[in-house]
Order: sequence, then C-alpha cells, then structure tokens
Amino acid sequence: MSFLRRSILVPFLFTLIISGILAFGLSFLSLKFYPLGTGKLLGMGFGLMFIFSGASFVVTIHRPLRRIIHEMKALLTGKTYRRVLTAKTNELGVLAHFFNEVTRNLESISGSVQSHKRILKELDTAQEIQQLLIPKNAPVIANLEVTAKTRPASEIGGDTFDFYTKGNRNLFYIGDSTGHGIPAGIVMVMVDALLETFISLEDTLTNMVIKLNQYLKPHLKPTMFMTMILLEWVPSESKLKWIGAGHEYIVHVHTDESRIESIPAGGLAVGMIPDNSKLVHEKEIILKENDFIVLYSDGIVEAKNVNGETYNLKRLEDFLKGHCAADTNTQTIFEQIAIDVGRFMEGQAQLDDMTLIVIKHTKTRQAIEGSTEWKN
Repeated sequence: MSFLRRSILVPFLFTLIISGILAFGLSFLSLKFYPLGTGKLLGMGFGLMFIFSGASFVVTIHRPLRRIIHEMKALLTGKTYRRVLTAKTNELGVLAHFFNEVTRNLESISGSVQSHKRILKELDTAQEIQQLLIPKNAPVIANLEVTAKTRPASEIGGDTFDFYTKGNRNLFYIGDSTGHGIPAGIVMVMVDALLETFISLEDTLTNMVIKLNQYLKPHLKPTMFMTMILLEWVPSESKLKWIGAGHEYIVHVHTDESRIESIPAGGLAVGMIPDNSKLVHEKEIILKENDFIVLYSDGIVEAKNVNGETYNLKRLEDFLKGHCAADTNTQTIFEQIAIDVGRFMEGQAQLDDMTLIVIKHTKTRQAIEGSTEWKN
C-alpha cells in the first residue's frame, strides 16, 4: 500500500492540490470582472477543481488502465492484442510490463509448440517412409520357414531387415544402425536402397558388401555405420552363404542333436572405414532338416531387467535349446522368445530397437507366408 501511495496516490493528490489552487485562483480573479457571492465563488472553485482533477485522472490513470484491461481481454479471448508501451514506473507501468512479459513468454511457448508439432509431423512422415521399407510379410522361400519382426525403441528405428528374390536367388539381411532415431533411420534407408541395387549388379555376396561400404562411407559421419549379416539361401544344396559385418552371433540350432552353435558374425560394420575388402569373408552353413537359424539385433541380448542384468546370449541359447523341436514352427519360437524377453525385463523401458528373425529348414517346397508385425 505504501508503494501505491507513493507512486499513484501522491502524484494524484499533488495534481488535485494544484488544480484546486488554479481553480480558486481563477475564480478569485473573475471577481474583478463579475462580482459573485461567496457561495458562488466556492462553487465555481470546486467545479473547476473537479474538472481539472477529473481530466488529470482520465489522462494519468483511467485511460492507461483501460488500455491494459482491453489488451488483457483480447489476450484471454484469443483476439489480436498489442503490447502496452509505457515509460511509467508506477503500478500501471509495472502492470503493463508484466502484461508484456506474459505475452512475450506465451508467444515463445506458442512458437515452441508449433515447432514441436512440425517436428512430430516430420517424424511421422519419416516413420511412414521407414515402415514402407520393412517388408509387410515374411517371404515364401523354397524349403525355408521364416518369421521376421522388428520393434523400434523410438518413432524411427535403426534396426532393419529385408528379403530379395532375383531370378532363382534368395537373399536377405539383418542390420542395426548405430543408435536409433532419425540418424539411424537415415543409415537404414541408405543401406536398403544401395543393397537392393548391388544385389542386381553383383554376383557374389563379397562384392555386394564391399560395394555397399564403398558407396556408403563418404556419405556418413564418423559415428554413423551399420552392423549387418547378408545371407543367400541355396535350396539345392541346403546351404546358407553369408557374410558378417560386425553384427551379433548367428545361432544355429541342431535339432536332431539338441545342440546350439553360436557363430561370430565377424567383419566390421559397413560405413566405418573406406575399404573393407580385406575384412569381408564369405562363409556357409549347411542346414539339416528341422534345423533353426536365429538372427537378432543387440536390443534382444542387451535388454535389461530392474537389477541392470542383461538378457544375454547364454540365456537365449538355453531358451532355444529347451524349445526348438522338429515339430515346432518359427512363429511359435518367435513368440516364445518375445514373451521370455518381456518377462525378463519386468516392465523396464525398451532402450534399443529389437529385431528377431527365426528360420527353419523344412521339407516343403514353399513355407506359409507370415506377417512381420511385432504385436506384443
């Protein structure tokens, strides 16, 4: 209240006194020309004083306050408003300054919200493009049953896989870009496009991976690369030819022997060095009937529970050894692994993309087609 008296009331009272002096002075001077009684003199003096005081009140208090209130109403009702410019340092000036700061902050927040909405829209578009690259269904391949699914940890994942049929050749790959989000998604899109091109141009897996790295490296930052395994199925020989590029293990389940063989992928991630030709080595796996091959990304084996423990390869091997049988299909194995990983995590957040491909060598010439959508 003391500040109020000092900043508004005191100046107003001072104006009132000055107005009174001027009013009664003018009234007194008018007696020389128009003699009036004492009552009329006082009435004229008070009348002039209130006129001067009212004008002062309108100019110094009412009009600025009305403008501030008008702009506040405009702000609250969503209409166009303007900032209140004033040099006053009294309560009206403080109120105007407060209003200006509020509107400035609201405009900043509004700009951030609009920017956030624009980013979300761009993310949605990028996610749609990425989802178009992931095959909707597992392929129909002679003597192979395949279940393949991926679940990103964010809107845009870095894990990917794809299947290619070129003439009588059947090729497929699993890949994991560094991190996740937009940078990982960019690497994924580039690899998918380049690989499809080189599969059409090159005869061997070795040349495909060398060319892929050669064209990929100049267009990536030093921290951007992709681990992968590229495979080709040769049904006439029941053979999987493959090349590893720094990816996770290939898990081979020998069903008839109840034995698990985990094979290091070897090699170096594509996009890490300019020339990977000395690190690219084609290998092969001979599959017997009912054998399983399990491919996965690190999001599976590095999934953590509440104690910070990882799911790890040993746990995956033990699980496969106890569940893979001659009469078990790939969809069942996939679902059981997904459930087991989920139970192990105990509700912990998924920190990395998860991809899992389960393959089984079958008698049938063509396996049943299945969806790649990860539902649980």
